[in-house]
Amino acid sequence: MFSYIPLIIGGIAIPVSIYRKNIALLLMAVASVMLAALVFRPGDLITYFVLIGSGVFFATSIYSIRYSDSYGKWLTPLFLFTIEGMLIILVSRNYLELIAGWEVMSVPAYATVALNKSEYSPSFVFMLFSEISTFFIVLAAILSYFSTGGTSLSFVNAGPLVLFLLSLGAMTKMGITPFMISEWLPIAHGNAPANSSAIFSAGMTLMGVFIIFRLALVTTPYLPLGILFMAIGAISVMFAALFAYVSENMKMLGGFSTIENNGAILTALGLYIALPSSLNVLREFALIVVVIFSLAHSLAKTGLFMYIGETGSEYFSGVGDRKNRMSTVGGMLIAMSLSGLFPTIGGVATWMLLESLFMGAYTGGIIGIASIGAGVVIAIGEGLASGVMMKVISFTQSFRKKGENGDRFLSGSVLGVGISLVALMAVSTLLIPSAFLTGNPSVLVFNGFTIMSSLGDGTFGVVSPLYIVGLIIIFSSVSMAVFGKVKGRRVRRWNGGISTESSYNSFSYSNNMRMMLKKILRTSYSGESHQMTITDVFWYTMISATRIYRKASRAITMGIMNSSIGWYMIYMIVGFMIILIIATFG
Repeated sequence: MFSYIPLIIGGIAIPVSIYRKNIALLLMAVASVMLAALVFRPGDLITYFVLIGSGVFFATSIYSIRYSDSYGKWLTPLFLFTIEGMLIILVSRNYLELIAGWEVMSVPAYATVALNKSEYSPSFVFMLFSEISTFFIVLAAILSYFSTGGTSLSFVNAGPLVLFLLSLGAMTKMGITPFMISEWLPIAHGNAPANSSAIFSAGMTLMGVFIIFRLALVTTPYLPLGILFMAIGAISVMFAALFAYVSENMKMLGGFSTIENNGAILTALGLYIALPSSLNVLREFALIVVVIFSLAHSLAKTGLFMYIGETGSEYFSGVGDRKNRMSTVGGMLIAMSLSGLFPTIGGVATWMLLESLFMGAYTGGIIGIASIGAGVVIAIGEGLASGVMMKVISFTQSFRKKGENGDRFLSGSVLGVGISLVALMAVSTLLIPSAFLTGNPSVLVFNGFTIMSSLGDGTFGVVSPLYIVGLIIIFSSVSMAVFGKVKGRRVRRWNGGISTESSYNSFSYSNNMRMMLKKILRTSYSGESHQMTITDVFWYTMISATRIYRKASRAITMGIMNSSIGWYMIYMIVGFMIILIIATFG
Protein backbone atom coordinates (compact mmCIF):
# COMPACT_ATOMS: atom_id res chain seq x y z
CA MET A 1 0.00 0.00 0.00
CA PHE A 2 2.76 2.47 0.98
CA SER A 3 4.61 1.71 -2.26
CA TYR A 4 2.01 3.79 -4.12
CA ILE A 5 3.02 6.97 -2.27
CA PRO A 6 6.13 7.51 -4.47
CA LEU A 7 3.91 7.07 -7.55
CA ILE A 8 1.63 9.83 -6.29
CA ILE A 9 4.59 12.13 -5.66
CA GLY A 10 5.97 11.36 -9.11
CA GLY A 11 2.55 12.02 -10.65
CA ILE A 12 2.41 15.42 -8.91
CA ALA A 13 5.87 16.27 -10.24
CA ILE A 14 4.71 15.99 -13.88
CA PRO A 15 2.31 18.98 -14.00
CA VAL A 16 4.55 20.95 -11.61
CA SER A 17 7.44 20.57 -14.10
CA ILE A 18 5.68 22.76 -16.67
CA TYR A 19 6.07 25.78 -14.39
CA ARG A 20 8.80 24.81 -11.87
CA LYS A 21 11.23 22.42 -13.51
CA ASN A 22 13.77 22.18 -10.68
CA ILE A 23 11.15 21.58 -7.99
CA ALA A 24 9.57 18.82 -10.10
CA LEU A 25 12.92 17.09 -10.67
CA LEU A 26 13.65 17.20 -6.94
CA LEU A 27 10.20 15.71 -6.27
CA MET A 28 10.97 12.81 -8.63
CA ALA A 29 14.36 12.32 -6.95
CA VAL A 30 12.60 12.13 -3.57
CA ALA A 31 10.00 9.71 -4.97
CA SER A 32 12.78 7.46 -6.30
CA VAL A 33 14.58 7.30 -2.97
CA MET A 34 11.29 6.73 -1.13
CA LEU A 35 10.36 3.84 -3.44
CA ALA A 36 13.66 2.10 -2.73
CA ALA A 37 13.27 2.64 1.02
CA LEU A 38 9.72 1.26 1.05
CA VAL A 39 10.11 -1.71 -1.29
CA PHE A 40 13.71 -2.96 -1.12
CA ARG A 41 14.26 -6.00 1.09
CA PRO A 42 17.72 -7.62 1.39
CA GLY A 43 17.60 -11.17 0.09
CA ASP A 44 14.55 -10.57 -2.14
CA LEU A 45 16.13 -10.45 -5.60
CA ILE A 46 13.07 -8.90 -7.26
CA THR A 47 13.34 -5.81 -5.06
CA TYR A 48 16.96 -5.32 -6.13
CA PHE A 49 15.58 -4.08 -9.45
CA VAL A 50 13.60 -1.45 -7.54
CA LEU A 51 16.85 -0.37 -5.87
CA ILE A 52 18.69 -0.23 -9.22
CA GLY A 53 15.90 1.65 -10.98
CA SER A 54 15.56 4.13 -8.12
CA GLY A 55 19.29 4.85 -8.32
CA VAL A 56 19.04 5.56 -12.05
CA PHE A 57 15.97 7.80 -11.64
CA PHE A 58 17.57 9.71 -8.78
CA ALA A 59 20.86 10.31 -10.62
CA THR A 60 19.24 11.41 -13.88
CA SER A 61 16.72 13.65 -12.12
CA ILE A 62 19.48 15.50 -10.27
CA TYR A 63 21.60 15.70 -13.44
CA SER A 64 18.65 17.11 -15.41
CA ILE A 65 18.40 20.16 -13.13
CA ARG A 66 21.22 21.75 -15.11
CA TYR A 67 21.21 19.76 -18.33
CA SER A 68 17.80 20.31 -19.94
CA ASP A 69 17.72 24.14 -20.11
CA SER A 70 18.27 24.26 -23.88
CA TYR A 71 15.36 21.92 -24.77
CA GLY A 72 12.45 24.12 -23.80
CA LYS A 73 9.78 23.48 -21.19
CA TRP A 74 8.42 20.18 -22.56
CA LEU A 75 11.44 17.93 -22.13
CA THR A 76 11.14 17.75 -18.34
CA PRO A 77 7.42 16.73 -18.25
CA LEU A 78 8.07 14.03 -20.87
CA PHE A 79 11.18 12.89 -19.00
CA LEU A 80 9.25 12.62 -15.71
CA PHE A 81 6.27 10.93 -17.40
CA THR A 82 8.59 8.21 -18.71
CA ILE A 83 10.03 7.62 -15.24
CA GLU A 84 6.50 7.48 -13.79
CA GLY A 85 5.71 4.60 -16.15
CA MET A 86 8.75 2.72 -14.93
CA LEU A 87 7.73 3.24 -11.32
CA ILE A 88 4.35 1.68 -12.14
CA ILE A 89 6.07 -1.34 -13.72
CA LEU A 90 8.31 -1.85 -10.68
CA VAL A 91 5.36 -2.03 -8.26
CA SER A 92 2.94 -3.80 -10.62
CA ARG A 93 1.18 -6.88 -9.20
CA ASN A 94 -0.63 -8.08 -12.31
CA TYR A 95 -0.52 -7.87 -16.08
CA LEU A 96 -3.01 -5.00 -16.25
CA GLU A 97 -0.80 -2.75 -14.13
CA LEU A 98 2.28 -3.93 -16.02
CA ILE A 99 0.77 -3.09 -19.43
CA ALA A 100 -0.46 0.28 -18.16
CA GLY A 101 3.03 1.15 -16.90
CA TRP A 102 4.58 -0.11 -20.15
CA GLU A 103 2.46 2.29 -22.22
CA VAL A 104 2.91 5.21 -19.81
CA MET A 105 6.66 4.65 -20.15
CA SER A 106 6.64 4.35 -23.96
CA VAL A 107 4.32 7.11 -25.23
CA PRO A 108 6.12 10.13 -23.70
CA ALA A 109 9.45 8.56 -24.68
CA TYR A 110 8.23 8.59 -28.31
CA ALA A 111 7.52 12.32 -28.03
CA THR A 112 10.91 12.90 -26.42
CA VAL A 113 12.73 11.32 -29.37
CA ALA A 114 10.86 13.67 -31.73
CA LEU A 115 11.50 16.73 -29.55
CA ASN A 116 13.42 19.53 -31.31
CA LYS A 117 14.18 17.24 -34.27
CA SER A 118 13.53 18.05 -37.92
CA GLU A 119 13.67 14.35 -38.84
CA TYR A 120 10.78 12.33 -37.42
CA SER A 121 11.70 8.87 -38.73
CA PRO A 122 13.58 7.84 -35.53
CA SER A 123 10.54 8.64 -33.39
CA PHE A 124 8.23 6.60 -35.63
CA VAL A 125 10.72 3.71 -35.55
CA PHE A 126 10.74 3.93 -31.76
CA MET A 127 6.94 3.89 -31.57
CA LEU A 128 6.66 1.02 -34.03
CA PHE A 129 8.88 -1.23 -31.93
CA SER A 130 7.23 -0.06 -28.71
CA GLU A 131 3.87 -1.25 -30.02
CA ILE A 132 5.38 -4.55 -31.18
CA SER A 133 6.67 -4.95 -27.63
CA THR A 134 3.25 -4.21 -26.13
CA PHE A 135 1.59 -6.65 -28.53
CA PHE A 136 3.71 -9.58 -27.29
CA ILE A 137 3.17 -8.65 -23.64
CA VAL A 138 -0.60 -8.44 -24.11
CA LEU A 139 -0.52 -11.79 -25.90
CA ALA A 140 1.40 -13.31 -22.98
CA ALA A 141 -1.12 -11.83 -20.53
CA ILE A 142 -4.06 -13.36 -22.43
CA LEU A 143 -2.40 -16.78 -22.58
CA SER A 144 -1.48 -16.59 -18.89
CA TYR A 145 -5.08 -15.75 -18.02
CA PHE A 146 -6.40 -18.83 -19.86
CA SER A 147 -3.64 -20.99 -18.29
CA THR A 148 -4.01 -19.85 -14.69
CA GLY A 149 -7.43 -18.22 -14.50
CA GLY A 150 -6.04 -14.86 -13.34
CA THR A 151 -3.84 -11.91 -14.26
CA SER A 152 -1.44 -12.04 -11.30
CA LEU A 153 2.28 -12.02 -12.08
CA SER A 154 2.95 -14.34 -9.14
CA PHE A 155 1.13 -17.40 -10.48
CA VAL A 156 3.50 -20.38 -10.51
CA ASN A 157 4.38 -21.88 -13.90
CA ALA A 158 2.05 -20.27 -16.39
CA GLY A 159 4.11 -22.22 -18.92
CA PRO A 160 7.21 -21.71 -21.10
CA LEU A 161 5.10 -20.28 -23.94
CA VAL A 162 3.95 -17.41 -21.71
CA LEU A 163 7.54 -16.76 -20.68
CA PHE A 164 8.63 -16.86 -24.33
CA LEU A 165 5.97 -14.36 -25.47
CA LEU A 166 6.60 -12.01 -22.54
CA SER A 167 10.34 -12.24 -23.24
CA LEU A 168 9.78 -11.35 -26.90
CA GLY A 169 8.04 -8.19 -25.76
CA ALA A 170 10.83 -7.37 -23.33
CA MET A 171 13.56 -8.23 -25.85
CA THR A 172 11.99 -5.85 -28.35
CA LYS A 173 12.31 -3.02 -25.85
CA MET A 174 15.85 -4.15 -25.00
CA GLY A 175 16.78 -3.98 -28.69
CA ILE A 176 18.63 -7.28 -28.78
CA THR A 177 18.71 -9.92 -31.52
CA PRO A 178 16.60 -10.34 -33.61
CA PHE A 179 15.39 -6.81 -32.93
CA MET A 180 18.93 -5.45 -32.87
CA ILE A 181 19.28 -6.04 -36.60
CA SER A 182 17.07 -3.02 -37.26
CA GLU A 183 19.30 -0.90 -34.99
CA TRP A 184 16.15 0.83 -33.78
CA LEU A 185 17.39 1.26 -30.21
CA PRO A 186 20.66 3.09 -31.05
CA ILE A 187 18.77 5.20 -33.61
CA ALA A 188 16.11 6.22 -31.08
CA HIS A 189 18.57 6.77 -28.23
CA GLY A 190 20.92 8.65 -30.52
CA ASN A 191 18.18 11.16 -31.32
CA ALA A 192 17.05 11.79 -27.75
CA PRO A 193 18.53 14.30 -25.28
CA ALA A 194 21.32 12.82 -23.15
CA ASN A 195 19.31 12.64 -19.91
CA SER A 196 16.46 10.83 -21.71
CA SER A 197 18.92 8.54 -23.48
CA ALA A 198 20.20 7.62 -20.02
CA ILE A 199 16.79 6.53 -18.72
CA PHE A 200 16.05 4.76 -22.02
CA SER A 201 19.26 2.74 -21.93
CA ALA A 202 19.64 2.31 -18.18
CA GLY A 203 15.98 2.33 -17.09
CA MET A 204 13.71 1.30 -19.95
CA THR A 205 15.80 -1.71 -20.94
CA LEU A 206 16.07 -2.61 -17.23
CA MET A 207 12.28 -2.92 -17.20
CA GLY A 208 12.63 -5.59 -19.91
CA VAL A 209 15.14 -7.52 -17.81
CA PHE A 210 12.91 -7.10 -14.76
CA ILE A 211 9.79 -8.67 -16.28
CA ILE A 212 11.71 -11.61 -17.80
CA PHE A 213 13.44 -12.18 -14.45
CA ARG A 214 10.17 -11.96 -12.56
CA LEU A 215 8.36 -14.52 -14.71
CA ALA A 216 11.38 -16.83 -14.97
CA LEU A 217 11.33 -17.20 -11.17
CA VAL A 218 7.88 -18.80 -11.28
CA THR A 219 8.41 -20.92 -14.42
CA THR A 220 9.88 -24.42 -14.32
CA PRO A 221 13.19 -25.02 -16.16
CA TYR A 222 12.82 -25.47 -19.89
CA LEU A 223 15.96 -26.46 -21.80
CA PRO A 224 15.04 -25.34 -25.38
CA LEU A 225 14.00 -21.85 -24.28
CA GLY A 226 17.09 -21.43 -22.12
CA ILE A 227 19.43 -22.46 -24.95
CA LEU A 228 17.63 -20.08 -27.31
CA PHE A 229 18.12 -17.18 -24.90
CA MET A 230 21.79 -18.04 -24.45
CA ALA A 231 22.32 -18.05 -28.22
CA ILE A 232 20.43 -14.78 -28.73
CA GLY A 233 22.30 -13.13 -25.86
CA ALA A 234 25.76 -14.16 -27.07
CA ILE A 235 25.07 -13.08 -30.66
CA SER A 236 23.79 -9.73 -29.40
CA VAL A 237 26.96 -9.16 -27.39
CA MET A 238 29.20 -9.79 -30.39
CA PHE A 239 27.34 -7.79 -33.04
CA ALA A 240 26.43 -4.90 -30.75
CA ALA A 241 30.10 -4.51 -29.77
CA LEU A 242 31.09 -4.54 -33.45
CA PHE A 243 28.54 -1.86 -34.38
CA ALA A 244 29.45 0.26 -31.35
CA TYR A 245 33.08 0.12 -32.48
CA VAL A 246 32.31 1.78 -35.83
CA SER A 247 29.74 4.31 -34.60
CA GLU A 248 30.64 8.01 -34.84
CA ASN A 249 27.51 9.19 -33.03
CA MET A 250 28.35 8.86 -29.34
CA LYS A 251 24.76 8.35 -28.21
CA MET A 252 24.21 5.68 -30.84
CA LEU A 253 27.42 4.08 -29.60
CA GLY A 254 25.91 4.12 -26.12
CA GLY A 255 22.78 2.47 -27.53
CA PHE A 256 24.81 -0.36 -29.06
CA SER A 257 26.67 -0.71 -25.75
CA THR A 258 23.28 -1.12 -24.07
CA ILE A 259 22.42 -3.96 -26.45
CA GLU A 260 25.76 -5.60 -25.68
CA ASN A 261 25.11 -5.43 -21.94
CA ASN A 262 21.54 -6.65 -22.31
CA GLY A 263 22.77 -9.59 -24.37
CA ALA A 264 25.09 -10.60 -21.54
CA ILE A 265 22.23 -10.38 -19.04
CA LEU A 266 19.93 -12.45 -21.27
CA THR A 267 22.65 -15.11 -21.54
CA ALA A 268 22.69 -15.49 -17.75
CA LEU A 269 18.89 -15.66 -17.71
CA GLY A 270 19.02 -18.34 -20.41
CA LEU A 271 21.45 -20.39 -18.35
CA TYR A 272 19.10 -20.17 -15.37
CA ILE A 273 16.11 -21.29 -17.45
CA ALA A 274 18.04 -24.13 -19.14
CA LEU A 275 19.59 -25.69 -16.02
CA PRO A 276 17.61 -28.47 -14.29
CA SER A 277 16.39 -28.08 -10.72
CA SER A 278 19.02 -30.60 -9.58
CA LEU A 279 21.67 -27.91 -10.22
CA ASN A 280 19.92 -25.41 -7.99
CA VAL A 281 23.15 -23.86 -6.64
CA LEU A 282 24.34 -22.98 -10.13
CA ARG A 283 20.87 -21.67 -11.02
CA GLU A 284 20.96 -19.44 -7.96
CA PHE A 285 24.41 -18.16 -8.95
CA ALA A 286 23.08 -17.30 -12.44
CA LEU A 287 20.30 -15.23 -10.84
CA ILE A 288 22.87 -13.28 -8.80
CA VAL A 289 24.78 -12.65 -12.04
CA VAL A 290 21.64 -11.09 -13.58
CA VAL A 291 21.17 -8.77 -10.59
CA ILE A 292 24.82 -7.67 -10.33
CA PHE A 293 25.17 -7.22 -14.09
CA SER A 294 21.94 -5.17 -14.17
CA LEU A 295 23.28 -2.97 -11.38
CA ALA A 296 26.63 -2.46 -13.12
CA HIS A 297 25.06 -1.77 -16.50
CA SER A 298 22.36 0.61 -15.27
CA LEU A 299 24.64 2.81 -13.20
CA ALA A 300 27.52 2.85 -15.71
CA LYS A 301 25.21 3.51 -18.68
CA THR A 302 23.60 6.39 -16.79
CA GLY A 303 27.06 7.78 -16.25
CA LEU A 304 28.06 7.27 -19.89
CA PHE A 305 25.16 9.34 -21.21
CA MET A 306 25.83 12.00 -18.56
CA TYR A 307 29.43 12.04 -19.80
CA ILE A 308 28.32 12.35 -23.43
CA GLY A 309 25.91 15.14 -22.52
CA GLU A 310 28.69 16.99 -20.70
CA THR A 311 30.83 17.03 -23.87
CA GLY A 312 28.19 19.21 -25.54
CA SER A 313 28.13 17.17 -28.77
CA GLU A 314 26.55 14.02 -30.16
CA TYR A 315 29.46 13.28 -32.51
CA PHE A 316 33.14 12.76 -31.80
CA SER A 317 34.01 15.39 -34.40
CA GLY A 318 32.06 18.06 -32.51
CA VAL A 319 33.76 17.68 -29.12
CA GLY A 320 35.57 20.82 -27.92
CA ASP A 321 39.32 21.27 -27.70
CA ARG A 322 39.74 21.35 -23.94
CA LYS A 323 39.25 18.60 -21.41
CA ASN A 324 37.87 18.58 -17.88
CA ARG A 325 39.76 16.68 -15.17
CA MET A 326 36.67 15.55 -13.25
CA SER A 327 35.00 14.29 -16.42
CA THR A 328 38.19 12.53 -17.48
CA VAL A 329 38.49 10.57 -14.24
CA GLY A 330 34.77 9.84 -13.99
CA GLY A 331 34.55 8.87 -17.66
CA MET A 332 37.54 6.54 -17.37
CA LEU A 333 35.97 4.68 -14.42
CA ILE A 334 32.64 4.44 -16.26
CA ALA A 335 34.41 3.10 -19.35
CA MET A 336 36.25 0.52 -17.24
CA SER A 337 32.99 -0.73 -15.78
CA LEU A 338 31.35 -1.02 -19.21
CA SER A 339 34.48 -2.88 -20.38
CA GLY A 340 34.11 -5.40 -17.55
CA LEU A 341 37.36 -4.35 -15.87
CA PHE A 342 38.42 -4.12 -12.23
CA PRO A 343 38.26 -2.16 -9.95
CA THR A 344 34.62 -1.48 -10.82
CA ILE A 345 31.36 -3.32 -10.23
CA GLY A 346 31.31 -4.06 -13.98
CA GLY A 347 34.45 -6.16 -13.49
CA VAL A 348 32.71 -8.21 -10.81
CA ALA A 349 29.64 -8.68 -13.03
CA THR A 350 31.68 -9.85 -16.02
CA TRP A 351 33.76 -12.22 -13.90
CA MET A 352 30.62 -13.76 -12.41
CA LEU A 353 29.00 -14.14 -15.84
CA LEU A 354 32.00 -15.93 -17.33
CA GLU A 355 32.33 -18.09 -14.20
CA SER A 356 28.69 -19.19 -14.49
CA LEU A 357 29.19 -20.13 -18.15
CA PHE A 358 32.42 -22.01 -17.44
CA MET A 359 30.64 -23.93 -14.68
CA GLY A 360 27.80 -24.60 -17.10
CA ALA A 361 30.35 -26.11 -19.47
CA TYR A 362 31.21 -28.71 -16.82
CA THR A 363 27.61 -29.94 -16.68
CA GLY A 364 28.06 -31.59 -20.09
CA GLY A 365 25.49 -32.28 -22.77
CA ILE A 366 23.83 -29.54 -24.78
CA ILE A 367 24.03 -27.11 -21.85
CA GLY A 368 27.78 -27.65 -21.70
CA ILE A 369 28.19 -27.02 -25.43
CA ALA A 370 25.99 -23.92 -25.30
CA SER A 371 27.88 -22.58 -22.29
CA ILE A 372 31.26 -23.01 -23.98
CA GLY A 373 30.04 -21.31 -27.15
CA ALA A 374 28.37 -18.44 -25.31
CA GLY A 375 31.39 -17.98 -23.03
CA VAL A 376 33.82 -17.72 -25.94
CA VAL A 377 31.63 -15.30 -27.90
CA ILE A 378 30.97 -13.10 -24.87
CA ALA A 379 34.68 -13.03 -23.97
CA ILE A 380 35.46 -11.75 -27.48
CA GLY A 381 32.61 -9.26 -27.27
CA GLU A 382 33.91 -7.91 -23.95
CA GLY A 383 37.31 -7.41 -25.56
CA LEU A 384 35.69 -5.38 -28.33
CA ALA A 385 33.72 -3.44 -25.70
CA SER A 386 37.03 -2.39 -24.14
CA GLY A 387 38.09 -1.02 -27.52
CA VAL A 388 34.79 0.85 -27.80
CA MET A 389 35.20 2.50 -24.42
CA MET A 390 38.83 3.38 -25.18
CA LYS A 391 37.56 5.16 -28.28
CA VAL A 392 35.06 7.17 -26.20
CA ILE A 393 37.63 8.30 -23.65
CA SER A 394 40.45 8.91 -26.12
CA PHE A 395 38.54 11.12 -28.53
CA THR A 396 36.56 13.11 -25.99
CA GLN A 397 39.12 13.80 -23.26
CA SER A 398 42.53 12.14 -23.41
CA PHE A 399 43.68 13.69 -26.70
CA ARG A 400 42.50 17.16 -25.75
CA LYS A 401 44.40 20.06 -24.23
CA LYS A 402 44.50 20.54 -20.49
CA GLY A 403 42.12 22.96 -18.90
CA GLU A 404 38.96 23.41 -16.87
CA ASN A 405 35.82 24.33 -18.74
CA GLY A 406 32.18 23.44 -18.93
CA ASP A 407 29.65 23.02 -16.17
CA ARG A 408 31.30 21.80 -12.97
CA PHE A 409 27.95 20.47 -11.70
CA LEU A 410 27.61 18.19 -14.73
CA SER A 411 31.25 17.05 -14.66
CA GLY A 412 30.98 16.49 -10.91
CA SER A 413 27.95 14.27 -11.51
CA VAL A 414 29.99 12.18 -13.96
CA LEU A 415 32.81 11.86 -11.44
CA GLY A 416 30.33 10.87 -8.73
CA VAL A 417 28.98 8.01 -10.86
CA GLY A 418 32.52 6.81 -11.61
CA ILE A 419 33.47 6.76 -7.93
CA SER A 420 30.21 4.96 -7.10
CA LEU A 421 31.15 2.16 -9.51
CA VAL A 422 34.41 1.60 -7.63
CA ALA A 423 32.70 1.86 -4.24
CA LEU A 424 30.09 -0.69 -5.29
CA MET A 425 32.81 -3.14 -6.22
CA ALA A 426 34.45 -2.66 -2.82
CA VAL A 427 31.19 -3.48 -1.01
CA SER A 428 29.79 -5.92 -3.58
CA THR A 429 30.02 -8.81 -1.12
CA LEU A 430 27.19 -7.16 0.82
CA LEU A 431 24.94 -7.77 -2.20
CA ILE A 432 25.84 -11.46 -2.55
CA PRO A 433 24.03 -14.18 -0.52
CA SER A 434 26.21 -15.68 2.21
CA ALA A 435 26.11 -19.08 0.47
CA PHE A 436 28.44 -17.64 -2.20
CA LEU A 437 30.88 -15.94 0.19
CA THR A 438 34.06 -17.36 1.68
CA GLY A 439 37.52 -16.28 2.81
CA ASN A 440 41.02 -17.37 3.79
CA PRO A 441 42.04 -15.85 7.15
CA SER A 442 45.52 -17.41 6.86
CA VAL A 443 46.38 -14.80 4.20
CA LEU A 444 44.34 -12.04 5.87
CA VAL A 445 41.36 -12.47 3.52
CA PHE A 446 38.66 -12.79 6.15
CA ASN A 447 35.45 -14.74 5.74
CA GLY A 448 32.71 -12.86 3.94
CA PHE A 449 35.06 -10.73 1.81
CA THR A 450 35.47 -13.19 -1.08
CA ILE A 451 32.89 -14.15 -3.72
CA MET A 452 32.96 -17.86 -4.48
CA SER A 453 31.59 -19.79 -7.43
CA SER A 454 31.08 -23.45 -6.64
CA LEU A 455 30.14 -26.52 -8.63
CA GLY A 456 29.23 -29.68 -6.78
CA ASP A 457 31.19 -30.03 -3.55
CA GLY A 458 34.20 -28.00 -4.72
CA THR A 459 35.08 -24.34 -5.20
CA PHE A 460 35.32 -23.31 -8.84
CA GLY A 461 36.70 -19.78 -8.53
CA VAL A 462 37.08 -16.90 -6.06
CA VAL A 463 37.56 -13.14 -6.18
CA SER A 464 37.99 -10.63 -3.33
CA PRO A 465 36.64 -7.25 -4.56
CA LEU A 466 37.59 -5.13 -1.55
CA TYR A 467 41.13 -6.48 -1.55
CA ILE A 468 41.48 -5.87 -5.29
CA VAL A 469 40.45 -2.24 -4.86
CA GLY A 470 42.87 -1.82 -1.98
CA LEU A 471 45.80 -3.43 -3.78
CA ILE A 472 45.24 -1.37 -6.94
CA ILE A 473 45.22 1.83 -4.88
CA ILE A 474 48.37 0.81 -2.99
CA PHE A 475 50.37 -0.30 -6.05
CA SER A 476 49.26 2.72 -8.09
CA SER A 477 50.31 5.09 -5.31
CA VAL A 478 53.69 3.39 -4.91
CA SER A 479 54.32 3.44 -8.66
CA MET A 480 53.42 7.13 -8.87
CA ALA A 481 55.69 7.94 -5.94
CA VAL A 482 58.64 6.00 -7.37
CA PHE A 483 58.37 6.71 -11.11
CA GLY A 484 56.32 9.90 -11.16
CA LYS A 485 53.82 10.82 -13.82
CA VAL A 486 53.90 8.64 -16.92
CA LYS A 487 55.36 10.45 -19.92
CA GLY A 488 54.00 9.94 -23.41
CA ARG A 489 56.07 9.15 -26.48
CA ARG A 490 55.54 9.88 -30.14
CA VAL A 491 55.32 7.06 -32.64
CA ARG A 492 54.56 6.92 -36.31
CA ARG A 493 50.79 6.68 -36.61
CA TRP A 494 48.79 4.28 -38.72
CA ASN A 495 45.65 6.07 -39.82
CA GLY A 496 43.32 3.10 -40.08
CA GLY A 497 44.04 2.65 -43.78
CA ILE A 498 42.97 6.23 -44.61
CA SER A 499 45.70 8.16 -46.41
CA THR A 500 43.78 11.44 -46.84
CA GLU A 501 43.37 12.27 -43.15
CA SER A 502 45.90 14.72 -41.73
CA SER A 503 45.27 13.71 -38.13
CA TYR A 504 44.35 10.59 -36.23
CA ASN A 505 40.66 10.73 -35.29
CA SER A 506 37.85 8.49 -34.12
CA PHE A 507 36.92 7.50 -37.67
CA SER A 508 40.48 6.33 -38.31
CA TYR A 509 40.52 4.47 -35.00
CA SER A 510 37.63 2.21 -36.01
CA ASN A 511 38.21 2.08 -39.74
CA ASN A 512 39.90 -1.33 -39.54
CA MET A 513 36.65 -2.80 -38.20
CA ARG A 514 34.65 -0.80 -40.69
CA MET A 515 36.64 -2.32 -43.53
CA MET A 516 36.05 -5.83 -42.16
CA LEU A 517 32.30 -5.13 -41.99
CA LYS A 518 32.11 -3.69 -45.50
CA LYS A 519 29.78 -6.48 -46.67
CA ILE A 520 27.24 -5.35 -44.07
CA LEU A 521 27.95 -1.62 -44.13
CA ARG A 522 28.56 -1.64 -47.91
CA THR A 523 31.64 0.53 -47.60
CA SER A 524 32.67 2.09 -50.90
CA TYR A 525 35.24 4.60 -52.17
CA SER A 526 34.70 7.27 -54.78
CA GLY A 527 36.71 9.97 -56.54
CA GLU A 528 40.41 10.66 -56.63
CA SER A 529 40.42 11.52 -52.93
CA HIS A 530 39.18 8.01 -52.12
CA GLN A 531 36.35 9.46 -50.06
CA MET A 532 34.62 6.70 -48.06
CA THR A 533 30.84 6.42 -48.04
CA ILE A 534 28.75 4.03 -45.94
CA THR A 535 25.27 2.73 -46.61
CA ASP A 536 23.81 0.97 -43.59
CA VAL A 537 21.38 -1.50 -45.15
CA PHE A 538 19.71 -2.29 -41.82
CA TRP A 539 18.88 1.37 -41.23
CA TYR A 540 17.40 1.89 -44.69
CA THR A 541 15.35 -1.31 -44.35
CA MET A 542 13.76 0.01 -41.18
CA ILE A 543 13.06 3.44 -42.67
CA SER A 544 11.27 1.72 -45.57
CA ALA A 545 9.25 -0.44 -43.16
CA THR A 546 8.32 2.65 -41.13
CA ARG A 547 7.08 4.49 -44.21
CA ILE A 548 4.97 1.50 -45.26
CA TYR A 549 3.49 1.39 -41.74
CA ARG A 550 2.61 5.09 -41.89
CA LYS A 551 0.99 4.75 -45.33
CA ALA A 552 -1.03 1.73 -44.18
CA SER A 553 -2.19 3.61 -41.07
CA ARG A 554 -3.26 6.60 -43.17
CA ALA A 555 -5.13 4.32 -45.59
CA ILE A 556 -7.02 2.64 -42.73
CA THR A 557 -7.83 5.99 -41.16
CA MET A 558 -9.17 7.47 -44.37
CA GLY A 559 -10.92 4.28 -45.44
CA ILE A 560 -12.78 2.93 -42.42
CA MET A 561 -12.35 5.52 -39.65
CA ASN A 562 -13.50 8.59 -41.59
CA SER A 563 -16.60 9.57 -39.56
CA SER A 564 -18.86 7.79 -42.05
CA ILE A 565 -22.25 6.90 -40.52
CA GLY A 566 -22.32 3.75 -42.67
CA TRP A 567 -19.12 2.40 -41.15
CA TYR A 568 -20.27 3.19 -37.62
CA MET A 569 -23.49 1.26 -38.25
CA ILE A 570 -21.40 -1.72 -39.36
CA TYR A 571 -19.31 -1.45 -36.17
CA MET A 572 -22.45 -1.47 -34.02
CA ILE A 573 -23.96 -4.48 -35.82
CA VAL A 574 -20.72 -6.48 -35.63
CA GLY A 575 -20.28 -5.58 -31.97
CA PHE A 576 -23.85 -6.58 -31.18
CA MET A 577 -23.35 -9.96 -32.91
CA ILE A 578 -20.13 -10.61 -30.97
CA ILE A 579 -21.90 -9.86 -27.67
CA LEU A 580 -24.70 -12.27 -28.59
CA ILE A 581 -22.18 -15.02 -29.41
CA ILE A 582 -20.32 -14.51 -26.13
CA ALA A 583 -23.57 -14.49 -24.14
CA THR A 584 -24.78 -17.64 -25.91
CA PHE A 585 -21.65 -19.72 -25.34
CA GLY A 586 -20.69 -18.13 -22.03
